[in-house]
Amino acid sequence: MTPRSLFMIVLKCLGVIFIKEFLLIIPQFLSVFLYLTKEDTITIGLWTLFSSIFLLAVYFLVFYYLIFKTEIVIQKLQLERGFDEDKFTFNIHRASVLSIVIIVAGLLIVVDAFPTLCRQLFFYFQEKRMTYGQTNPGIGNVVVSAVQIIIGLLLIGNQRQLVNFIERKRRNTVIQDEQI
Repeated sequence: MTPRSLFMIVLKCLGVIFIKEFLLIIPQFLSVFLYLTKEDTITIGLWTLFSSIFLLAVYFLVFYYLIFKTEIVIQKLQLERGFDEDKFTFNIHRASVLSIVIIVAGLLIVVDAFPTLCRQLFFYFQEKRMTYGQTNPGIGNVVVSAVQIIIGLLLIGNQRQLVNFIERKRRNTVIQDEQI
């Protein structure tokens, strides 16, 4: 394994972590639309909407470049310079590393969101019980936590398809570079 391929694996793993963060921001982004339904919170909602869009765009660009444009990142950051050895000896395939990272990212999402979901459900039922059904407590936080758990489980369950997608993009890029 060369330093270039090692950095490609590390950067792709960081990209998967950014995908995890990107996916966790999406439910929070969708909850912004609740602010826009009330007249007294429209300015806060618009500010939150624009900042959320900016944040989503930044996360998307970072994970896109880390996963699909890794060569450009390595060249711009000059990560290959300063190594005495041309090869490292590792006997693990890049797809295996990506698969492990995707599973760990999914597990981190589930482990982080599950206690939050339990706590939000407890608060929801407690508020509903204390008001004797006279008010309708907000369920937005429960939905956000449930969606995060679903995203984590989807990452774990579909990790092979995600790795194949990333590897297919890498192979297509390598083939196009060889043709030039």
